[in-house]
Amino acid sequence: MMDNNSFIFLYLDFDGVLHADGEPAIDENGRLCQNPNLFCWLKHLEEILEDYPEVRIIVSSDWRRLFDDETLIKLLGNIGWRFYGVVECIISDRYAEILQDATTRKIKYWLALDDHKTIKAATATDDKLIFCLPEKGISALEQQQELRQKIKLLYKKMK
Repeated sequence: MMDNNSFIFLYLDFDGVLHADGEPAIDENGRLCQNPNLFCWLKHLEEILEDYPEVRIIVSSDWRRLFDDETLIKLLGNIGWRFYGVVECIISDRYAEILQDATTRKIKYWLALDDHKTIKAATATDDKLIFCLPEKGISALEQQQELRQKIKLLYKKMK
């Protein structure tokens, strides 16, 4: 069994983080749309994570309810190998979901990248959270810098 303290875990939302919130994603048959705007900001996350092979991704996005692990890995493209799983519990409070998942998995080093309102509210008291503006996501330099800085800090704590 892998030691969860050997990794930094990134709880990752898709809508409002890897592409703008509200982008058409699912067609009337429940299949993924051919929308070139989907995952258009993924390259920014790839670039940030490049220097940190210890970072693993846990999908906290609602997409986890629509697609299986194999599909989520494909959607993550070049960082699909970092996929560690999905948040298993489903409640309306994203922050509570992530906290419960981190506790269940006994994860010590984690961050969350999300545009959910509960994440925004909790950023005042939890420095592991990075709130993204739904229309800018990780394309915003401020969030890119914040993620880099927080990964570096966790990386130092691990060593």
